[in-house]
Amino acid sequence: MKNAVKKPGPRFRMTPQRAGILRLLEGNKSHPSAGDIYRRIHKKFPGLSFATVYNTLQSLIALGELAEIRIDPRRSRFDPATTAHSHLMCVECGSIADLKAPPQPPLPKERPSGYRILRCNIEFYGVCPACGKKPGNKEKKSCMKTRQK
Repeated sequence: MKNAVKKPGPRFRMTPQRAGILRLLEGNKSHPSAGDIYRRIHKKFPGLSFATVYNTLQSLIALGELAEIRIDPRRSRFDPATTAHSHLMCVECGSIADLKAPPQPPLPKERPSGYRILRCNIEFYGVCPACGKKPGNKEKKSCMKTRQK
């Protein structure tokens, strides 16, 4: 997987703030939200606005240097790994892990005519090892186990 955000081309005006955002994203596997990035980068650049962070992230997405993932129902998260892969999110703490994706999942046999499929997102939800060890956290039934009853 591509883990480093490279310096975008000439359409991306580089400022010290944008360079700081790029450094924060480089190799970052925590899938931070715009708010997470803003809180971390604001320490170094106190005059930086949330809008600047958000607009920088949107520019990087438009250039194909960053992926926006929406596995978290509370907020968008950002991933510098732009090659095909899936995500696994802990429903307890919200941490997100990358999963290798198959080359292409099988296409549904029954699909509306006229559509051209551009991409596919496969998302998994579970409980991470740390949350699974918390006292009182009993094993939750998966949707598959619930349906079998």
